[in-house]
Order: sequence, then C-alpha cells, then structure tokens
Amino acid sequence: MRGIQWLMMGVLLLSAVSTSAQSLEFRVDTDVFLGEEKEPFAENVTIFKAGLVYDFPLSGPREITVFDPSRGRFVLLDVEREVKTTLTTQELLEFVAAMKVHAQEMGGLFAAAADPQFEERFDSSTGWITLQAPTLSYRARGQQPELDLAAARYREFADWYARLNATRPGSLPPFARIELNRVMAERGRIPAEVELTLESQEAERVRRVVLRSRHFPFWRLSATDHKRLEAAGAQMAQFRAIRFSEYRQAWQRAQ
Repeated sequence: MRGIQWLMMGVLLLSAVSTSAQSLEFRVDTDVFLGEEKEPFAENVTIFKAGLVYDFPLSGPREITVFDPSRGRFVLLDVEREVKTTLTTQELLEFVAAMKVHAQEMGGLFAAAADPQFEERFDSSTGWITLQAPTLSYRARGQQPELDLAAARYREFADWYARLNATRPGSLPPFARIELNRVMAERGRIPAEVELTLESQEAERVRRVVLRSRHFPFWRLSATDHKRLEAAGAQMAQFRAIRFSEYRQAWQRAQ
C-alpha cells in the first residue's frame, strides 16, 4: 500500500507540473544585431500559450514557427505561399546527429560548434556568463523570470529552435547554443543579452563576426498577441500541407 501511495503521489506531482506548464502564458521579444549596428537585422515575437510556442518574425521572410512539444513536432507556416509543413523532433535529432559527424570532418569553426569545449566563467558582480572556446564564444546576461517554470519552458523551446535553425543551409551545428541554454536555465534565468563571437580562417586572415541579441519578456499577453495566435491557428487549419524538403527548397528560392 505504501508503494502504491508513493506512486500515486508521483503521478499527481507530474500531472501538476504538466498542468502548470500548459497554463503558462508569456511573450519574449527578440532583436538581433550584427556587430555594433544600432538597428536590428531581425526581430521576432515568441509567444508561449497553452503548451505551444509560436514564433512570429517582425522583419524578413514571413515564416511562422509553431512548436508543439506534446506532439513532438514543429509546424512551419509560409504566409506568402499559404503552405505549411511539419518536422518532428525525432527527425531533427537524426538530422543534427548526422550534421555533427559531418561538421567534425570539416574541421575549423564547424567542428568547434559540433563539439564545443567551453571554458565557463561567471562574473557575480555583473551577472555576465562567458563560454569561451578558441573559435567560438558566448557572452550572456540572464534575467529572472516572473513566472514559475518559465525558465525551463524557455530552455526547452530554445534548444529545439536551435536544432531547427541548424537545418537552414550554411548554419552551424546547434550544440554550442544548447550548452548556453543549459547554463542559463540551471541558474533559473532566461536570456537578457547574448553575444556570439565567431572566428574563421579565410586565406591569410582571420574573419571575426559578432552577433548580438536582446530579449524583452512580457508576463501577460496583449490583445495583439491574442490576435496573432488566432490568425496562426486559422492558417494552420487552412494552409496546404507539403513535404519538408519541398517546403524548404521553395522557401530558399523565394528569398
């Protein structure tokens, strides 16, 4: 009987945690900058609602990303062509596993991103975390979320979104960003600022690229957020479904 009681308590606890995660509602706005540029080259609104995560671009290609962790899938919506595709998390895991092997064979920056060997430092006076490697490094500052479980939910999405981004041609493997996500979540934080520095050898010189992002959380959804979600729900139902390979090829040609 005691064993059954402990089992039931465990089931109830897991159910409570799952219910709490499903009820989380918040939004994170992200601006991405190249080097010291003042104007962002990419802007996104990421909305967490009812266990799903919706990512809306405010600039660039009109591709909406919907992450459904309970079903283990991404749904990508091409608003211009009114088509959609589905990519499962299992397919993503298989893709990045193959990518890791290929990147290690390539060497250089791709090999470093495939198997990052970071030296981690934390400055308690400023809150900045540094993950340092010879050709790839992160410098990041976190912020305390107002909602319980928000850091864990954000990390889950950020990990899978990094894997999804790795499917785009020319992208680096996702493992370095996943490591940063882990370090941030273990401190119970979500990103406030992130700086990524990449160095690669080109001919006789070293090319250095710095990408910066700023993240602004909002712990209540606005009327505009709800309208975005309603529109995305209608598009998921109405858009024509195509294979991921066809979707990505056509999407690349359109850019």
